[in-house]
Amino acid sequence: MAMSLSGAVLSGMGSSFHNVGAKQSGVGTVRVGRKSELVVVAQRKKSLIYAVKSDGNILDDLNEATKKASDFVTDKTKEALADGEKTKDYIVEKTIEANETATEEAKKALDYVTEKGKEAGNKAAEFVEGKAEEAKNATKS
Repeated sequence: MAMSLSGAVLSGMGSSFHNVGAKQSGVGTVRVGRKSELVVVAQRKKSLIYAVKSDGNILDDLNEATKKASDFVTDKTKEALADGEKTKDYIVEKTIEANETATEEAKKALDYVTEKGKEAGNKAAEFVEGKAEEAKNATKS
């Protein structure tokens, strides 16, 4: 539905204004014809939202749209929380797995170092015994 508005009609609408640095939004309604309303809402960035409504109350429609938007945000928030819970569970599971793997690898490393230490100790003992035997033989001759 196309329509033109005169300056007289436009002057009947509310307008936005500045008040101590804070921008206020104005909302105005104008009856255009018998059953139509024109609603103009000034937004923060000076853009206008136009809505034309026939046979009904525009405030009821705005309330319904607000409720739908609120329900949508609530549903998306619940989804995000559920996804966050799944992510937390995954991270906990992977942290436990990494901890178990690190513990196993540390035990393997400890066992390896212990075994190599025993081998080195045995070789050192054999070396010392050999040198002691040589020294003993040298003092007998």
